Amino acid sequence: MKLTYFANWKSCLRTLVLTMMVIVAVLAVKPTTVQAKASDYTQNIEGWIDACQKVGRDLTKYNFTYGSHNKPTLSASIKHGRKANCASYVSWCLQEFGVLKKGQTFYTRGGRIHKRFKSWRGKVQIIKVNKKLTSVNLQPGDIIGWRDIVHTNIYVGKNGEGQKLWLDGGSAGTRRGRVRRYYSADKIKTFSYLNKHKVSFIIRIKGL
Repeated sequence: MKLTYFANWKSCLRTLVLTMMVIVAVLAVKPTTVQAKASDYTQNIEGWIDACQKVGRDLTKYNFTYGSHNKPTLSASIKHGRKANCASYVSWCLQEFGVLKKGQTFYTRGGRIHKRFKSWRGKVQIIKVNKKLTSVNLQPGDIIGWRDIVHTNIYVGKNGEGQKLWLDGGSAGTRRGRVRRYYSADKIKTFSYLNKHKVSFIIRIKGL
């Protein structure tokens, strides 16, 4: 009788220990961070703007500052450096939306596009303009390359007062910190200083 009782006690103890080990293992597993994919966005103007604002929110969340030493992807920049500028912001937006592959970037200089990849894969239309902004007919979602300033940003539309609205990862899209300039690039703003500048080209995503 004592042997049977002892065997049952040992069996219960083993079961209890195994149960506690399973519980500890489950609690130790960290929740997986779910990152957005291109397929998560509707393939229209609203989806494109959502993707751009998501990238902007990440710049704010991870305390990005304005600078040229950025990485080919947003995730790499979050891990190393946390720097962004106008071109990297737009490139990361295009990656987020699926127009560019991860790691593909471009920048503008002298009113020209300088790609770090071979092809746009037929996903965009490049429209040469070379006119002052006030003379250009833009569509919401257009990416603008400027001729007389080294800059590129995204046109969103107009507000009720007829002012042009922008998403911007340049220095104007930052807010002042104690020492450096921190981002608020998910905010749609009226950068009125752009009205006096000249548009070199428009990158227009097809199918929006």
